[in-house]
Amino acid sequence: MTPDQKTQYEAEGYTWVRGLISPEELAPVRARLMELLDGEHDWPDTHFQVLDPGTYKNKKGGPVPIGVQRPSKQEEVFRNIADHGNLQAAMAQLLGGPVKRFTDQALIKNKVIDGQSFYHQDSYYWKIKPQLGCNSWIAMDTVGANASALSILPRTHESWELVEHERYYDEPNFFNQRTGEPFMRWRIPEETVDRSQEVQLPMEPGDAAFFTNYTWHRADPNESGEHIVAYAIAYQLANGSGE
Repeated sequence: MTPDQKTQYEAEGYTWVRGLISPEELAPVRARLMELLDGEHDWPDTHFQVLDPGTYKNKKGGPVPIGVQRPSKQEEVFRNIADHGNLQAAMAQLLGGPVKRFTDQALIKNKVIDGQSFYHQDSYYWKIKPQLGCNSWIAMDTVGANASALSILPRTHESWELVEHERYYDEPNFFNQRTGEPFMRWRIPEETVDRSQEVQLPMEPGDAAFFTNYTWHRADPNESGEHIVAYAIAYQLANGSGE
C-alpha cells in the first residue's frame, strides 16, 4: 500500500491494489468454489445463498450457490486468503492500527444469469461505526464492464452517515438455502443516485479493491458467458466495535 493509495482511500473512500495476492494462491480457492457450485461438500445450509431451487439445479441435482457466507469457518483453503499477510498489512495501513477479520463472503457470479447489485453501504447491514471498518473485494477472474466489475461513487463516505435504503428482491431472487425462502436486500433508491461521478474498477485475478463501510458501491451484471468469482473480506480495527 503506497502513501498515494492511503491518501486516496481517506479522501475518496476507496482505493485498489494491483496484484495484492498472486493468481497461483487464489487458484485453489476458485477451484474449491467450483466444487461447491457442483454440490461437492457437506457444509451446513446456513453458509449458502442460492438460486431458486425449483428452477436451478447443479450437476448433482442440488441447489446452485451464488453466495457463500463465511467460508473461512469451514476450510483452510479460504482462511489462507481471508487471513493473508498482504491483506492484513493493507487493512492495518488503511485503518491505522491492528486489525481483525470481521466477515468474509465468496461471490459466484453465475454465467446463466445476469444478476447485478445496486448501490448500497455495507454498514447498513453490519452497523460498524464510522472509520472502524474496511471491505476488500478480491477478483479471482478478469472483471470489466458487463462482467461483474465493481463500481464506486467517490467521496460518498465523507459525512460518515448512512443514507436511507429501500428493500428489494433480486432478479432472479436469492434464496435462503436453510429456509427455502427468497429474501430481500437493501439498496439506495435509484432516483437518489447520481452516476455521473461513478468510477468502475476493471481488475485481473489477484487485484483488490478497498473501500470504507460507508462508501456507495455496486457491481455490474455478468454477461461474459463464464462464471466469475470474487472474494469479499471485511476487517475492522482490533479494538473497534459495532453499534
